[in-house]
Amino acid sequence: MSGPGSHAGGAERAADVLASRAPIVEVSGLTLDIVSGRTIVHDVGFTVRPGEILGVVGESGSGKTTVGMTLLGYVRDGARIVGGSVRVDGVEMVGADEAALRALRGHRVSYVSQDPSAAFNPALRIRKQLLSFMRVHDREASVEELGERIDEVFAEVALPVEREFQNRYPHQLSGGQLQRVAIALALLLKPPLIVLDEPTTGLDVTSQDKILRLVRDLCTKHDIAALYVTHDLAVVADIADTVMVMRFGEVVEHATAREIFCDPQADYTKALIAAAPDLVIDEATEARAHAPFDPDAALSVRGLSGRYGSRTVIHDIDFDLRRGECLALVGESGSGKSTLSKCLIGLHADHNGAIALEGVEVPRKAIRRPLAARKEMQYIFQSPHTSLNPRRTVAESIAMVHAAVGGSRRTRAQEIRDVLDRVGLGDRHASALPWQLSGGERQRASIARALVAKPKVLICDEVTSALDVIVQDQVLDLLRELLAEEQLSMVFVTHNLAVVSELADRILVMQHGRIVEEGAADQVLHRPEHEYTKQLVGNTLSIQAVRDERWV
Repeated sequence: MSGPGSHAGGAERAADVLASRAPIVEVSGLTLDIVSGRTIVHDVGFTVRPGEILGVVGESGSGKTTVGMTLLGYVRDGARIVGGSVRVDGVEMVGADEAALRALRGHRVSYVSQDPSAAFNPALRIRKQLLSFMRVHDREASVEELGERIDEVFAEVALPVEREFQNRYPHQLSGGQLQRVAIALALLLKPPLIVLDEPTTGLDVTSQDKILRLVRDLCTKHDIAALYVTHDLAVVADIADTVMVMRFGEVVEHATAREIFCDPQADYTKALIAAAPDLVIDEATEARAHAPFDPDAALSVRGLSGRYGSRTVIHDIDFDLRRGECLALVGESGSGKSTLSKCLIGLHADHNGAIALEGVEVPRKAIRRPLAARKEMQYIFQSPHTSLNPRRTVAESIAMVHAAVGGSRRTRAQEIRDVLDRVGLGDRHASALPWQLSGGERQRASIARALVAKPKVLICDEVTSALDVIVQDQVLDLLRELLAEEQLSMVFVTHNLAVVSELADRILVMQHGRIVEEGAADQVLHRPEHEYTKQLVGNTLSIQAVRDERWV
């Protein structure tokens, strides 16, 4: 893809061609309740035809993932379908027995989840897991034939076909690589329907571009129907033929992508689009203003080189983070940005070089750092699904951090309430376990856990990637307030350049473990100098650019 929306034209199918085909998916009057009797999805209906991509958008808790899961015959714990019909490839899913559902899953409908780590056994090598999956569905093919199909799909999703890579364990892959393996898993049996739940959330813009092209090409070439659940409206604008906007379990608006993004009718749809960060729309953003260690810097890094075993993955990194500054760290999956952030917080100690807080060098391992240093630098992990203890309530997880940094037991309950309120969570969330929260709510709880320590430096590793645009906008507002009001300093690791344009003062661009460009956010985003940076910016989707190219 040469730039946002460049698939427009030949690859964009006419609506009348899609409408002429019998639907793969037919949903009507779908209604779900939970055990308390509250309705969580009400009277939802839609169709998806061969070759059509239906984008489903809405805030966390809108019901979009719940609806998507019914296409696989799954209903979340504590919920039940109380009305309506869900037909997939002519088979009624509501009321079907488990044998019929198993026959459909994989062959007729497959699923790509938001959290790729949930799709794989951490104790088994990737290739063995894929071979086992294919063997369940095809007992006649030889190992060589199955392996050829794995190689074919790996190449399609831009993963190495070498055995060394395929024989790695899941934890040895980056988040973006693991998500691409999950997508490959869904494609192995060439199903006519794919349900994709935030499949590009963990990917950098270059990998995202490849995956979106792949999904579009497969749907077009093989007449695959796709339900694409996401909070990223720029992705939906780029890939979807039709869009369904959901709120509080109901369909707010359902129309072609062009109608949704060029002439939205519902006020809520307009609010979603207005809340979405957009690189092109924000083009007028203003720039926000070697001694061994700069005592005036919140954080200093000198000559940092990090390794995994004998392999060096980051090389000779130098930078200073000023007080009150947001420094964005961007680059593709595998560029080294997450490894660098883990070195900063003390979770990856296999490195040379030095790290200093306010001019004072700290030990490599977090456990050896003084209490004040551990309090002053906090980390928010990328995945909200694995960063919270599943056996502790939100309040208990936050309380552990509060106690660990020396917080007063007398003020603990009030400070927990205050920090939950700041991230948009209330009292009912304090007593909830992580599984009872949406992905967005879990991430906000993770942010609250870090903020309760009242840090001076906050390291954010893709913290908005799992949030819908409304919640993302709220979190970005919160982070801006912290930067402005409390002189909080922030290292913001992300692949979303549109988010960077809204928050960052400066940007470091990483490629192959090295910093290839550094500068003010406005300069790097709108006047990049390095060819790699130009590629990243060119591959970043923009609602405005897609709208102009596809429909205007």
